Amino acid sequence: MTQEHIREAVVIAREEEQGQTYLCAYIVSDEAVPVPELRAHLAVQLPEYMIPSHFVELEKLPLNNNGKVDRKALPAPEREAYTEAYEAPRDALEAQLATLFAEVLVTGAIGIGDSFFERGGHSLKAVTLVSRIHQQLAV
Repeated sequence: MTQEHIREAVVIAREEEQGQTYLCAYIVSDEAVPVPELRAHLAVQLPEYMIPSHFVELEKLPLNNNGKVDRKALPAPEREAYTEAYEAPRDALEAQLATLFAEVLVTGAIGIGDSFFERGGHSLKAVTLVSRIHQQLAV
């Protein structure tokens, strides 16, 4: 599988409010890029830790006076730009887990079908999540 419709792309390391670093990809494409498909394509070629946590589609990459990508002008990813349809927790346990996921990911409502990693999670956040589940749910 190729991604011929992607004209330009740049990946940068960004820092969250808690000081953790994550990768964010900025893409200029001729058509809409389905993020799950793009992640699957990258997973064949890259280890998990090198796959960006967020993907931002832009009309064009901002350039500085030297014609290079102006990294400071790249917008922060929208945390709520996740495209899956929201499916509410069905019971108290799922509601507790969704709350823990949202706290660790620093995001809004988490549905039961949402992917931790597609919502911005990575291995360090997964360890934090497991620790919180262990503390709060005693499992």
